[in-house]
Amino acid sequence: MGCTSSNMRRTASRLDKVEEAMPASPSMFSSLSDAPPILESPTSTTGYREMSGKLATPPAVQPPRRHLHRRRRREPHLDHHLTDRLDMLARYLQRASKMDYQEALHTQAQRSIDDLLDNIHSFFSAYEAEKRPMWRLAQTGRLVQQVESFHRTLDAITARCGLAVVAPGGAGPSLPRWQARWRRMRAERLVFFRSYLEDHAAASVSNSRVRETTDQVELLTLLKHDAQKFDTVLTTDELELLERTFTFVAGCCNNVMNLEPQLRLMPLPEWFVAPYERTKQQIKWQRAAVTVQRAPRSMTSQECFTLASTWSRLHHPHIMKLFGACHVSRRRFFVVAEGTPLTRCFGDDGFPLWRALHEAALALRYLHERRVGFDSLSCADLILFRSGDRDAVMLAGFNLKQMKSALESSSIFGSKRTQLEEDPLLEDDESEAGYNDVDIVHESQSRVRAKKNWQAPELVNRGAVGPTEASDVFALGMCVIEAFSDGNLWGNDTEVGKRTSNSELPPRPTALDAWQWALIERMCFVDPQSRPSLTEVLASFQVFAEDEEKSNSDLSSTKRRKKYRRHSLRQTLPRATSASIASALSEVHAWCDEAPESSALNYQLYERMDDIAARLEAMDADNAVSHLPVLAALILRFRSFLQRHINENSLLRLAATRQVIEMNAELHGELDVLMDRLRLNRSGASIHAWSSQQAVYRAQLWERMRLSLAMDTQTLNGELDGEEELSLLGALLAFEAKKRRTSYVDQDMEFLQTALARVEETYQHLMPGPTPGKSMLALPPWFVPPYEVLFNELDAFRRGSFGSIHFGKWMNLNVVVKKIHTPEDPGIVIPPRSRQGGKSDAKEPTEDVYQRFLNDMSAWSMLKHPNVLKLFGACHVSQHRFYLCEHAAQGTIDSFVASKPEKDRGSLARRILHDTALGLHYLHTQNIVHADLRCNNILVDAHGVVKLTDFGLSSLKKRNSSGATTNRDELGSRWMAPECLKGETPTLASNVYSFAMCAIEVVSGELPWGWEMTDAAVCSKVRKGLIPPRPANSFSDSEWALIERMCCFDLKERITMSEVVRMLT
Repeated sequence: MGCTSSNMRRTASRLDKVEEAMPASPSMFSSLSDAPPILESPTSTTGYREMSGKLATPPAVQPPRRHLHRRRRREPHLDHHLTDRLDMLARYLQRASKMDYQEALHTQAQRSIDDLLDNIHSFFSAYEAEKRPMWRLAQTGRLVQQVESFHRTLDAITARCGLAVVAPGGAGPSLPRWQARWRRMRAERLVFFRSYLEDHAAASVSNSRVRETTDQVELLTLLKHDAQKFDTVLTTDELELLERTFTFVAGCCNNVMNLEPQLRLMPLPEWFVAPYERTKQQIKWQRAAVTVQRAPRSMTSQECFTLASTWSRLHHPHIMKLFGACHVSRRRFFVVAEGTPLTRCFGDDGFPLWRALHEAALALRYLHERRVGFDSLSCADLILFRSGDRDAVMLAGFNLKQMKSALESSSIFGSKRTQLEEDPLLEDDESEAGYNDVDIVHESQSRVRAKKNWQAPELVNRGAVGPTEASDVFALGMCVIEAFSDGNLWGNDTEVGKRTSNSELPPRPTALDAWQWALIERMCFVDPQSRPSLTEVLASFQVFAEDEEKSNSDLSSTKRRKKYRRHSLRQTLPRATSASIASALSEVHAWCDEAPESSALNYQLYERMDDIAARLEAMDADNAVSHLPVLAALILRFRSFLQRHINENSLLRLAATRQVIEMNAELHGELDVLMDRLRLNRSGASIHAWSSQQAVYRAQLWERMRLSLAMDTQTLNGELDGEEELSLLGALLAFEAKKRRTSYVDQDMEFLQTALARVEETYQHLMPGPTPGKSMLALPPWFVPPYEVLFNELDAFRRGSFGSIHFGKWMNLNVVVKKIHTPEDPGIVIPPRSRQGGKSDAKEPTEDVYQRFLNDMSAWSMLKHPNVLKLFGACHVSQHRFYLCEHAAQGTIDSFVASKPEKDRGSLARRILHDTALGLHYLHTQNIVHADLRCNNILVDAHGVVKLTDFGLSSLKKRNSSGATTNRDELGSRWMAPECLKGETPTLASNVYSFAMCAIEVVSGELPWGWEMTDAAVCSKVRKGLIPPRPANSFSDSEWALIERMCCFDLKERITMSEVVRMLT
C-alpha cells in the first residue's frame, strides 16, 4: 500500500510542477467553480464522500516583460482545465488506494495518468515554446483537436476507475461534462487574438515578425494548412479569424509580390507537413516509425518543393516512401520511413549484397521509365528494412532529379515543354539562420563513416546537364565496388575524392570474380556510350544474386543463413523439365504468327530459345538441371506476353510497339547472360548475333505503326470496335506520349501527339456531349497499360462476383493483379470502393460505375501508411479494368496468428491488432470508411507488417438485373455493426464495431459468436443490441471493457479509433 500511496503523491507533485510551469490564466480562477465534481458511482460500494471542488491555487508566474506583445498577452492556457480534472482524479485515487481489492485497478489507472501527463506536458511545452502569437494562432485546429483528445482520454481513465462524472446540481450518473468550460475557454482565446489583430501596436510588432517574404510564405501556408486539415473541428468563428489573419499577414509587407491571391488559388501539396507536427520527442508519423531528415543547407525552398513533389509520386517496393515534407521558411525537412543504410551491413558474413544491388537496379529502371534519375548515388542511399525473416532494400530519394532531354539541355533552342511544377510563392534567401532550430528525430549515423557520393564524370564536368540513364549505371557500378570493398576503395576518404575526380577505377575487390568485374568495368567506363544498358545490368545482377543465394544456402554452418528464408510470391512453381519447356515453346511458336506486324521479332527470339533448349538437353544432366528453371522462366514470360498481346486489336497492338521492342530486347539480354553462364559460344551461331538483325526488324515495326495510325477519322473508327477500344487506344497513346517520351525520338513523339489528337477527335465525334473523366488528354497518374502487366487470366487463385485475383509481374516485380468485371461481363459490376459517405445503388448506370472506379483508384493512390496495402497502378478503360497492389504473402491476420506457437499467440495478436488499429485510424483521418472490415481483409506481408485491404465493397448488396441478394457471408454479417444490418450506410463508428469483432476472432481463435451459430441467428442477436459472449481465458477485464465500449449499440456512444489506438498502445 505504501507504494501506491507514493505513486499518488508523486502524481500530485507532477501536477503542481505542470501548473507552475505555465503562466496563470485569468479565466482559471473564475471557472474553477464550474469544475464538475467526481461523485461515487452507483455501482460502487466504497462510500466515499463527494470531493470538494475547491483546490489549492497554483502560484501565478508572470511572463518576462521583454517585448510589447508579451506584456499585453492574456492568452488563456487551455491546459489548466486538464490539470484541474487530473488533480481531482489523482486525489480520489490517493484515497481509493486504501482498499486492497482496488489496488490493481488504480495502479493501472496511475500508469495511464502518468502517460497522459507526459503527453500534455510535451504538447504544451512545444506550443508555449513558440514565441510568435501569429504562429500560435496558426495552430488553432491542431490545438483544439489535441486538447479534446486529452479530455476524451481522461474520460476513458475515469470510466475504468468505475466513476461517473456529473454536472453541478445533476442527479444520477452521466457522461463527463467538461464541454461547457472548454467552449468558454475557446471563446476567450478568440477574444484575445481578435484584440491582438486590432491592436495597432501589436500589429507593428507582427509587421517586424513577418517582414521577410520567407516568413510571410511560412505563416500563410500554416494558416491555410490549419484551416484545411482541421476544418471539421474548427468553429465558424475560428475559421473566420483564420481568414482575417490570412488577409492581415498578406498585407503586412508592402512588396511588389502580392501573396494573398496566389496562395488562395494554389492548393497545398498533399505531402506538406507543418514544422510543429514533429518534435524531438515525436518518433512516429501517423503512429508509424519514421525518420525526420533535415534538408541540406544548400537546398533552397524551391528545390525542396520540387524534390518532394517528384518523390511523393513514386510508388515502388524498392523506393523509400516519402510520408511528407516541409519546404517553407528555413525549417525544411523530409519525413521518411525508418531504415538502416547498406553501409552498416558491410562485413556481415552471408549478407546478400547482390540481391540488395539487384533490387536497387529494379528501382532505377522504374525511375528511368518516369524520366527520373540520381544526381549522385552511394551505398548510404540504399536503405535496408529488416522485418521478419526477409530484408528489403529501398533507394532513398534525397538526390533525385528530373532527367532532361537533349533539346531541354540546349542553351540555344531551350525546351518546348511546360515548366515543371513549382511553388510560385517561394523566394529563397541566402541565409542559413534557423537551421539550429530544426529538431532531428534520428540523426544519421553515417558520420562515423564519411558518405561517398558517386557521380559520373560527365556530371562532374557538366553538372547542368542533369542525370541520364548512363550516369546512373556508372554510379551503380561504383556502389558495387564500394559494397564489396566494405567501403574501403582506396584505403582512406582523401584518396576517394582525389581519384574519382581523375576518373580512376578502384582496384578489383577480392569478392568479385572475373566475370563480375568485367561487367563493373564496363559500367564505369568514362565514355557514357560505352556503358552497358540497365537492361543488361539487371539481367546480370539477377544471375549474380541467384548464384549468391545458392552459395549462401550451402553454408549451413552460418547461423544467419539458417534463419534466412526468402518468401516467393508463388509458393509452388511447376517443375522445369525438358518436356515442359518443349510444350511452352510449341505454344510460343504457334502464337508468333498471330501478331503479323511483329512476327519477325518474335520468331527471332523463339529460335534462340529453341536452340538454347536443344543445347541444354545435350549437356551433362548435372550441369543442365540447374539452368533449366532459368530458361523456363524466360520462355513463360514470353508466352504470357504473347498470350495477351495477340488477343488485342491490331491497332492496339501497334500502340504497344515500344513495349514489344523493349520486352524483346530484355529477353535477348537475359538469354545472352544465360549463354555466358553456360559457356556457350554466341559468335559462331548466326541466330545468336541478334543485335544487327533486330535493328532492321525494329525499323520495320516502327514504320508499320506510323502508317497504321496515320489513317483518317472515318477509317480509324472502322478499324476499332466501338467506344471501348477507341478509349483504350487513346489512353495507350496518351501514356506513351506523356510517361514514356524518353523512348521516342522527336519525330516519333510529334507523330504520337498527332495520332492522339486524331483519336480524341474521333472519340468526341462518336460520343457527343460531355464525357467527364474520359478525355484522352486527362490520363490519371496511376494508369498502367495492360501490356506492361504479365499475368495468366486463366490462372486465378481466387474468383468472386467482383472478378478474379491473379499473381503477376509488373516492371519485373511480383504483384497481385485484381481483374474487375466490366459491365459487358455476365454478372455483377464490382469495382473496389472506398465509401466516403452517401448511399450506394446496386442498379447505378454504367457511367456512375466508371466514374466510381476512377474515384476509388485516385483516392487509394493518395494513401500513404505502412499498414494500408499499397496501390501500384490500375487500368480503367475498356474490358481491361484491373488494379495492381503489393502482395501480402503471409495471408490473413487470424491465420497468421494461428500458425505461430501457442505461447507466442497472445502477444502477437495484440501487436497485430495495434497495427491494424493504426491503419484503420489513418483511413478515418482521410475520411474513408472501410465498408467490409473483417479478418479476411486484413493481411500480413512477407515482413510481418499488417496491411488493410479491400477498404470498400467486395460485392454489391443486390445483383444488377435479377435483384437476388448476395450471400450475406460475403458481406461479413458476423462483423457488421447493428446499424449496417438494418441497411444503413457504414460509418466510422461502424468500423469501430467491426474492429472489435476482429479482435475477438484474432485473440480467441474463434469466429465472433462461435462456429455453431448460424448467420441468421447472429443477425437477430446483433439487431437486439447483444454482443458475443466473452471468450474464456482470452481477455483481461480492461481489454473486455474496451471491447464493450467499441460495441455500444448506439453508435454515438462508441469510442473513436483514435481512442482505441491510444488504449492499445
